[in-house]
Amino acid sequence: MSTDEFYYLPRAAEPSAWNVEILGAGRSEIRPHQRYPATQHPLEYSFIWEEGRTLPAYQVIYITRGSGVIETERTPLATLVAPVLVVLFPNIWHRYRPNADTGWNEHWIGFDGPLPQQMQSDGILSPDRPLLEIGRHPQALPQFQLVLDELKGEALGFRRIAASSVLQILALATSLPLRSEEENQPMRAVVREACAILRERSDQIVTIESLAAELNVGYTYFRRMFKQYTGFSPKQYHTQLRFERVKRLLQDARLSISEIAHQLEFDSPFHLSQWFKKLANTPPSQWRRQQKL
Repeated sequence: MSTDEFYYLPRAAEPSAWNVEILGAGRSEIRPHQRYPATQHPLEYSFIWEEGRTLPAYQVIYITRGSGVIETERTPLATLVAPVLVVLFPNIWHRYRPNADTGWNEHWIGFDGPLPQQMQSDGILSPDRPLLEIGRHPQALPQFQLVLDELKGEALGFRRIAASSVLQILALATSLPLRSEEENQPMRAVVREACAILRERSDQIVTIESLAAELNVGYTYFRRMFKQYTGFSPKQYHTQLRFERVKRLLQDARLSISEIAHQLEFDSPFHLSQWFKKLANTPPSQWRRQQKL
């Protein structure tokens, strides 16, 4: 026996403010040796294995149990083993089905719009890579369930809520594999350790050359990889930490500018004032007064 639930929507009259239009959602629990698809879908979405199909829009499918196979005009026959995420593309022939011996559970969402089209144009999504390893991320399945629930109820704003969930799914699907690859890089651990040291030493003057030496890496390579992972140079990262630290201390009226300068190892209160003014466009004394208004 199977559980098959789905809802299809007509295209909205107005463009989505989120640049993603929801076209349908559903779920299926296919038991071993059950027919697939278990229920007849609208003509443009229905298919049989022997013929396959071509969709008019995108579809993302999350297989959470079981195994099967998939084939597209851009990729050869491949095995699907849960958990796995499948992205289907407009006008790309494909076919997929669960293994008879295992069946599978699937959750799917149909969508279209400028944002997924741009993601495909930029190569973030590609018909050459329809399978994405998302694992059992705790936010993945709830997003599929939320979309289905919103389509069931059709309450005010349901299209926007569903669109935001699709964005979350696409963000997870395209970022988690890169994150996993990143975590396997030796320098990732070095950069993480460097961030921890810089946070711990936000009350100190730190030279990046000495930090690189402490971590046993070359300065130039360390600086380049740190910026690649964090978006900041090590100096910018530490400067921002110290800036936030100064602002927190300035909110304590018991501390003078001189005491803060001494606590954070500035050469003098004047040095602190000039440094702070460059970052905040106002001297620390004036910034402190503004917080009291």
